[in-house]
Amino acid sequence: MVLNPLPQVAKTFVSTILHGLHIGRCFIVMIGLTMIEFPLLLFTLGRETSIPDLPPASSMKEEGAVGGRQFKFDVLEAADLSPETLREYVQRSEPVMIKNVPSQMFDALSKFAPEIPPGTPEDKLLIDQYTLPSLGEMSKWIKHYIGKRVLYLARFSGGYKGGYAHIDSFPSYNFYYCRRGRKKVYIVPRQYNSLLNFGKGYDSVFVRDDDTTGTKLEWLETIPGYWTFEVEAGDVLLFNNSACIHKFMNLTHNPEIFTMRLAHMDSSPLTLWNDCFNWTGAKYFTDIAFSNKTGVRDTASIEGKPY
Repeated sequence: MVLNPLPQVAKTFVSTILHGLHIGRCFIVMIGLTMIEFPLLLFTLGRETSIPDLPPASSMKEEGAVGGRQFKFDVLEAADLSPETLREYVQRSEPVMIKNVPSQMFDALSKFAPEIPPGTPEDKLLIDQYTLPSLGEMSKWIKHYIGKRVLYLARFSGGYKGGYAHIDSFPSYNFYYCRRGRKKVYIVPRQYNSLLNFGKGYDSVFVRDDDTTGTKLEWLETIPGYWTFEVEAGDVLLFNNSACIHKFMNLTHNPEIFTMRLAHMDSSPLTLWNDCFNWTGAKYFTDIAFSNKTGVRDTASIEGKPY
């Protein structure tokens, strides 16, 4: 019996058309990113070295530090905040921890926490992402105290151990809320970016001398200092994720994090350059824009296919 080849030909034809459309979308996304970020790149060239030096840190190293100098940081009570206070931290790209934000501010996050599909790997980073989310009172709180709008939201969960030290793609400022569990977070002042060796990731630039297990932290010894935070349920960490190197390590199994990325144009030229001229980044952002599925990521695969 002779099989009719037409169904297979039609399937191949449709697959080719869909692949072509996806490539076209990737190209449009890359052009869009370049149009937005290339002017910022021209504006920020050399910005890292023109930022004033930090105060002397010789007395700020804490006992038991891994290397370099662990800088002290400010912990603010939400009840004591004023808009002027937080905006000064943002202007300096200085991270700050906020405690006891009223719990009702986070009620809207429940609708952005879908059930994890059966069969999802338990040892991977799971990501749910939403563009221009409606956050109600939280959006108003952020706008009042920080003066910025939420561009997109991501929910991170899963049984992974940690990730590479990196600077995120796309200009934004991170309102990082821990809903469950505990995390250790290393943040490096942007003044020291030029002292480290970076690789090109699909959604970041990353420190090549680092790894995801937390056992290769010697690179911290090559910089004058850094901040180390332990974030627990209910805490908010506010920092410049698109200018400062940051590294996350899980201290408990399967923590749940909501990161609200705020509109902010002050980014590192390192990540702006990567956004403008890295095709894998355009493909990644296209996949996000046209998918509503939970992303599954191997955190060690920072250069390759995201999921």
